Amino acid sequence: MASLTEQQQQFVNHFTSGDDCIGNGSEAARRAGYSDKSSREIARQLLDKPHVQIAVREANQKQISGQLATKAVALLERVIDDESVPVKIRVDAAKTVLDRAGFGAAQTAPGASWKDKHFTELTHDELQDLLRDAQASLARAKRLPLIDVTPELESLPMPSVNQAIRIPAES
Repeated sequence: MASLTEQQQQFVNHFTSGDDCIGNGSEAARRAGYSDKSSREIARQLLDKPHVQIAVREANQKQISGQLATKAVALLERVIDDESVPVKIRVDAAKTVLDRAGFGAAQTAPGASWKDKHFTELTHDELQDLLRDAQASLARAKRLPLIDVTPELESLPMPSVNQAIRIPAES
């Protein structure tokens, strides 16, 4: 993997943490010393380079896993505890905390379908898919010919005299 030049590193620093240019490629390129006229195109080219993408991802990860993560958790805790905040927002905050801690709802693996879930875990759209499939199966079953599988009386085994059922006489 190619290493960053000093100017590319400055671009990454400005793009991920520079005052007034976080996420703004043109401004980050200008502050890193690239031409004002071509800063937009240079930013696009830099952000297309795999080694720059990796550097941006690593810089963001470093920031997120530090003090910013602590602040985010503290904010979520305040939201959850603040009874003046609407319940839906408090529930969403609680779900976020639980999800990040590994206690979130079980996620369906990529490529899995509603058929792999318990019906209580299905979304509205998945329930509609289930209903459509059930209706289609029922319609197909109605088109199938009925086959009588009732055994013929003659083919049933008959008990021998010794196996006859005795009914006690009434007293």
